[in-house]
Amino acid sequence: MTTGAFMEDGFDTPSYPVAFGVTLTPQVLGVLAAIGGVALAGYIGVQLVGPQLEQNQQAREAIAQKELDLSQKEASVRRLDELVASLNQVKDKREEVRELFSSQKALDTLLLDLNRVISTSNAQLMKFTPNYEASGVVADGSLGPELNYKLKRQVTDVSFQGTFDQTLRIMQAIDRLQTVLVVQELKMEVGKNDDQSFQVEPEVSSSFQLYAYVPLTPEEAAAAQQQAEQAKQNQDQPN
Repeated sequence: MTTGAFMEDGFDTPSYPVAFGVTLTPQVLGVLAAIGGVALAGYIGVQLVGPQLEQNQQAREAIAQKELDLSQKEASVRRLDELVASLNQVKDKREEVRELFSSQKALDTLLLDLNRVISTSNAQLMKFTPNYEASGVVADGSLGPELNYKLKRQVTDVSFQGTFDQTLRIMQAIDRLQTVLVVQELKMEVGKNDDQSFQVEPEVSSSFQLYAYVPLTPEEAAAAQQQAEQAKQNQDQPN
């Protein structure tokens, strides 16, 4: 018996299972195991890692949304603070404007003092009388629409004659009171001087309307507003 015959007789070729026409040898099984491992890893990734990644993404999106909401809230708070500051500034300015105006009693005293200034300057006071036609509640927007129906205008017609120096002192005294007194319709005319030696100063005739403003009392403001609304209704009614 030869060696080849001994091997053929003593050691038969191992039989391997066959599936789908493919013999499942150890080498083939190893390849399939490797492929199966990759598939299993993919399956585990899809079933376990995938949901976790999705949860992480959702968490990041939720955090980003909360940060955006917080930023928007902070911006809203800043805008609200700016609005409040702006309103307070407007309120302060209105109070400052109102403080510029006199009370009726203070205004009467002021006009008396101004009358006295003109008289004691040795100028000749020609007129210092109230102009009731031009006086009344401010409703024409001349001081700004926000002050309509909040102030009343008291107008005084003033005229006097004096030298240049006397006129200058009087106008300077009025100018110091410009916060509550406003000069309108100012006219000045220099008189003729017949003294050829020029030792006598020429007379200056001055005339103007003196506007003074006084805050309305709450009762006066309410009555003025009611009259304005009634007048507007009458105007809007068809003829």
